Order: sequence, then C-alpha cells, then structure tokens
Amino acid sequence: MTSPLWMLALAAAGLYSLARGIVDLRARRYGWALAGLASAAVLLTIPIPSHAVKIDLPAPR
Repeated sequence: MTSPLWMLALAAAGLYSLARGIVDLRARRYGWALAGLASAAVLLTIPIPSHAVKIDLPAPR
C-alpha cells in the first residue's frame, strides 16, 4: 500500500523536475532540459495504486 507521503514526495519531485527542465530550456542547456522534462514526464505519469471494488450483480431472469 502506498502512503500519501510517498505520493506527495513523487509529485513534488515531478514538479521540481518540470520546473528545472523549463529553467534549463530557457538557459539553452538542451541536454539538461531534456533530462529534466523526461524525468518529470515519467514521475508525473506513474499510476497511483488504488483498491479495486468488485460488485456482483444478480443474473437477469
């Protein structure tokens, strides 16, 4: 089970990477900008695990 603290830490790291990538892009450091934006994309698209709920419906007559 993933705690909310880890989810917030991943979101903060993703937002920092995104901001750092934009700053590096504006400073024309394209290699670092690509690395920052790529890591932000990876961190911000990690699926958050959730609990699946299964509902059994009665069969139609």
